[in-house]
Amino acid sequence: MAEITPLIDTNVLVRFLTADPNPKYKNLQQFLKSLENGEIRVEVKLIVLFQTLFVLQSFYKVPRESVADSLLSLLEFKGLVVKDKKIVKRMLSLYMNNKTDIVDCYLVACLEKNSRHLLYSYDQGFDRFGILRKEP
Repeated sequence: MAEITPLIDTNVLVRFLTADPNPKYKNLQQFLKSLENGEIRVEVKLIVLFQTLFVLQSFYKVPRESVADSLLSLLEFKGLVVKDKKIVKRMLSLYMNNKTDIVDCYLVACLEKNSRHLLYSYDQGFDRFGILRKEP
């Protein structure tokens, strides 16, 4: 039987990244330290990363560069499992260094993986990334 990897929710990441002092979260620091050291493993889904980014920017007013940098640091935790981690890291790097929305950064990161991939889009902003784009 395959090993089951638990998932992590947005609220855990947000509480950690905002250093929430609420006593309710007293075990959070130890949990994340165990995750950082690889003592425990959890998977973070892409939608959770998107939601974390959105909450930090919209509700907590954290600048995009800081959000991206924090999430990139989290991705270095030994126990944090992310599918296509290289693409996710590239997406966050693009997001940190461009005025492009996160979904477009994700698409660019996916397309950069294979130069023969094609994006159907009317958005000419993609052209500056040197990817193959075609209007339908």
